[in-house]
Amino acid sequence: MKKAKFSKTNSPLATQPLKTSAATGATVATLGFRGSIPLLHGAQGCAAFSKIYLISHFREPIPTQNTAIDHISAVMGGDESLFQALALLCEKHSPELISVMTTGLTEMQGTDLVRVIKDFKLAHPEYASTTVVNMNTPDFTGSMQTGFAHAVDRIVRQNVKAATGRPIEKKQVNVLCSVAMTSADIETLKKYIEAFQLNAVVVPDISLSLDGHMDDEDYSPTSTGGTSILEVEMMSESSATIVLGESMLPTAKWLQKRFEIPVIKADMGMGLEAVDQLIMALSELSGMPVPKWITRERKRLQDAMVDTHFFLTTANISLGLEPDLAIGYGALLNSVGANIVRVVSTLETRGLKRIEADEVIVGDLSMLLPSATKISAVISNTHAAHICEPEIPVIRAGYPCHDQFGNMDMRQFGYEGSRERLFALANRLVHAHEEVPPHVSSYRFEPSEVIQQETPCNETPRKETQC
Repeated sequence: MKKAKFSKTNSPLATQPLKTSAATGATVATLGFRGSIPLLHGAQGCAAFSKIYLISHFREPIPTQNTAIDHISAVMGGDESLFQALALLCEKHSPELISVMTTGLTEMQGTDLVRVIKDFKLAHPEYASTTVVNMNTPDFTGSMQTGFAHAVDRIVRQNVKAATGRPIEKKQVNVLCSVAMTSADIETLKKYIEAFQLNAVVVPDISLSLDGHMDDEDYSPTSTGGTSILEVEMMSESSATIVLGESMLPTAKWLQKRFEIPVIKADMGMGLEAVDQLIMALSELSGMPVPKWITRERKRLQDAMVDTHFFLTTANISLGLEPDLAIGYGALLNSVGANIVRVVSTLETRGLKRIEADEVIVGDLSMLLPSATKISAVISNTHAAHICEPEIPVIRAGYPCHDQFGNMDMRQFGYEGSRERLFALANRLVHAHEEVPPHVSSYRFEPSEVIQQETPCNETPRKETQC
């Protein structure tokens, strides 16, 4: 196993930023719960950035709200603004869940979210049906991945109830999904779990809210789908917790410690080995054999690995992704023998250091290209494409990808997703591959240059000697 050279850049200036605010990740996580509203406690610009950023990626309306802290509230305190915003949202929209997220401004103020929310619940018992969850997501620490994971952790810890012990029709499993998973990834995962006749509580489930569907209503002030708070409350009834992404492990370990629910780690479910481990764990948990269609999908992935190996085993790839997604692509590329030259990510994590690459850097996108090795392709977001293309092809992944359609239909998880990603990478390499010009011998001559000599009538052509 190749050990990567790890380095962390502490530059005060990011010229080509890869990191996105934690509040943006928490917004995506919140929208994976049914009837939810993300409420950013801060200035209008903080919410406007997240809204525009996510709309350009998903191409869907993003129902975010903010407390609109002005210059006076920034100095005197914005508790009253938050109190009034909660009352207004509950009165007008009756959401199932409101996630109250801090920004850099309100964190610097020292806003006590717990106290304000407690005061609100005491003053307005008529809104008890709306769950209000507090989470700290300042802009100056963490990234989109940490904000997403923190939001899920807070929602789970503040809402899961003790197990009732009542018998359930189907064995239940919890599924904790990283921010790196698309709607298509989650749909594929649910399809696997259903094949073993297990009931999944997917937290959060953006495949029901941010999958690009036409809603029945012209406008919805809340998320249009996702996991309900009632399902979250029943997570203690589950037989296991499946974890997709290293960032979700703290929540799974809390469930294990609090309710003695075993944890099944599946990395990002990318590559033959990771998916095999997950499928066998599901088979053991359910007591059922692996369905034939899943075995068929595995064989198709094996065939794809054989078909693409000519280009991928000689390719030099660089990654510019959040840690969870970088780990997933690292495992997939390592499985086909590709050489990962450089990984640029946003955070220092244990899993990031285990990627088999030449070097791993915590920094920004400006560090993708300066390399002694010629790069064949880059896997990153649209901002990396602006830097690298057209000289180096960029396979879009992560956030944001605002220069293409169908971002949430892009599969990365499972046998199917791994196969599709290998084909996508190989196809880009084929199109970008420089054709070797044919060699023309100096002794070559054209047919017009041949002088035809007539054979005399009294002579017969000499027969060629047969060997």
